[in-house]
Amino acid sequence: MVDENGPHYFVAFQTPGPKWVPGVKYNEQPDFGVHVAYMIDMHDKGLTVLSGPFMKEAGGLAGVLDDGGMTIFKAKDLAEATKIATDDPTVQSGLLNVEVKMMWVPFH
Repeated sequence: MVDENGPHYFVAFQTPGPKWVPGVKYNEQPDFGVHVAYMIDMHDKGLTVLSGPFMKEAGGLAGVLDDGGMTIFKAKDLAEATKIATDDPTVQSGLLNVEVKMMWVPFH
């Protein structure tokens, strides 16, 4: 059944920014730990629904990571969502670029 008034979430697509080091794995990029700390903080605040890197081959850290990732999170509107996504220190530093889109969830 379609929920015509289903919830809205926000999706942040994180991609390599100008300070991304080509050939270096996602989790070995400079200041990657700062990004992880920001993601943990979002999760601890109850904002995160799902978050993680893109994969070339399954297996978690034993798999093959692709460049970039995605976070589905809660916010009151697109302006707040964009602020949350761009407040990531690795977006501010240029390691990551981010694009935020609103998603309506009629199937949940």
